[in-house]
Amino acid sequence: MSKRVNEVTILSLDDFGRGIAYLDNKTIFIPDMLPQEKALIETTFEYGKLKDVKVIKRLKSSPFRVNSPCPYYPKCGGCQLMHLDYKEQLKYKKEKVKNLFKKFASLDIDVDDTISLASPYHYRNKVQKPIKLVQGKIAAGYYSLNTHKLVPISSCLLESNLATKITNYTLKLFQEFKYKPYDEDTMEGDIRHLLIKTNSDSSEALVTIVVKDAKLKGRKEFAKRLISKISEVKGVVFNINNRHTNVILGEKDVPIYGYTRIKDQIFTNKFLISSHSFYQVNSKQVENLYSLAIKGAELNKDDILLDAYCGTGTIGLSCAREVKEVYGVEIVKQAVADAKINAKINNIFNAHFIADDCTEFMQKTTIPFSVVIMDPPRKGATVEFLQSLINLRPQKVVYVSCDPVTLARDINVLKDYYEVKRVTPVDMFPFTLHVETVVLLSHKKT
Repeated sequence: MSKRVNEVTILSLDDFGRGIAYLDNKTIFIPDMLPQEKALIETTFEYGKLKDVKVIKRLKSSPFRVNSPCPYYPKCGGCQLMHLDYKEQLKYKKEKVKNLFKKFASLDIDVDDTISLASPYHYRNKVQKPIKLVQGKIAAGYYSLNTHKLVPISSCLLESNLATKITNYTLKLFQEFKYKPYDEDTMEGDIRHLLIKTNSDSSEALVTIVVKDAKLKGRKEFAKRLISKISEVKGVVFNINNRHTNVILGEKDVPIYGYTRIKDQIFTNKFLISSHSFYQVNSKQVENLYSLAIKGAELNKDDILLDAYCGTGTIGLSCAREVKEVYGVEIVKQAVADAKINAKINNIFNAHFIADDCTEFMQKTTIPFSVVIMDPPRKGATVEFLQSLINLRPQKVVYVSCDPVTLARDINVLKDYYEVKRVTPVDMFPFTLHVETVVLLSHKKT
C-alpha cells in the first residue's frame, strides 16, 4: 500500500455529485468538492490500483459553495448536494439529464431548465426511518452513506415539521411502552421502521410502524396516546415484517386505532393514501409534474389513455376529464383497490383500474390506445415492456422518470420508433442527486 499527496483542480461533477479531477492521466472522483475548486489530496494505492482519495485541504473554494444549514450533513446519507447553491443544483441536474441522454441513448438533445421549488425545504410528505438503539436510547434517523450505521436525527430540513413532531413523540412512547428496536443480526426486538405519511397542508398524518410481531403489549393504548397528543394523526397501523430482509414493508397491515387512510388533493381531485399507496413524495411539485405530462400529451376527448404503473391512479385520474377513457394498470393489488376508491370518491366513471402486469396487459389488449403515460419504478421499464409498447403503437408516449440513467437507457430502445419532442427535469428532490424527468415522445409513423 502506498500513499501520495497531490494538488488537483476539480473540472466537473459526476452523476453521484463527486468532483472529477485528473491525476497522471487518470480520472479520479473526490467527494465534497465542486467545479473550479482546488485541493490538496491524499491518494492511497493498493496493488497499483487507487483505493481511496481523501481531501487534506481545500485550497480554493467555488463561488457556489454554501454552508450547509443542516447540522447532520454530510454524515447523514439522505442529501448529497447541500454544500452547493440551490440554483447551481438545478443547473447540475439539467446537465446530468442531458449528459446521460448522450451517454446511454446517443442523443444530443435540448433539455429544458429544471423546474425549481420556491422553497426547497420541508417538502417530503413521506418519511421512513429505521429505528435503532444508539448509546442506550431508542433513536430514529437515516443511515450514513453506503452503511447501516444510523445517524440519529431529531429534525430534518426535508421532511414536514409535522413528521418531525410525530417522530420525536413516537420515540418517547416507544421508551415508555418498553418497545425494543429490532436487531438485524440477532433478529430480536420489536420495532423495525417508522413510516409517516402527511398530506399537502399537514392537516392529516398516517403513522405506520413496521414490527416483527403486531401483538405488542398495550398497542391500542400506545396508538390512542399518539393520536390524543398529536391531533393531525388520523390513524396508527402496524405493518408486519418478520423476514430477514432489507425490504422495509411486509405484506400484512394490522390497523391499531383510527383510520387506515388519509386524504389529500391534486388539482380538484381528492385522493386517499394508505401505507402501501404509491404517492409522489413532494406535494409542492406534484401539480407542476402532472401538468407537464398532461399538457405535453395534448389530450383530447377522443383519446384512450393507458396509465402504466398507475399506482393509486393519481396521473390517470388527473387526466380523466380530458379524455374518452382511462385504463390504469398496476401489479400491486392494494394500490389498484385504492385507485378504484379514488375514482369513486371523485365521481369519475371513465377510469378503469386493472390489477395486472403492465407488459402482459399490453401484449393481450385489443384496446386502441392513442396515449400512454408511463411512470415506472426507479429501475425503469423492462425490454419486454418497451417492446410491447412499440407493438401497441400509441401516437404519443409520456415517460415520467425518477432516474435519468434508466430513462436514457429506455429511450435508447424507443428512439427508432418515437421522436423525443421535449425533455423537462423537475426538482422533486432538492439537495439530493435525484431528479424527476418528463419526456414527451411522438410516434414516427414509419
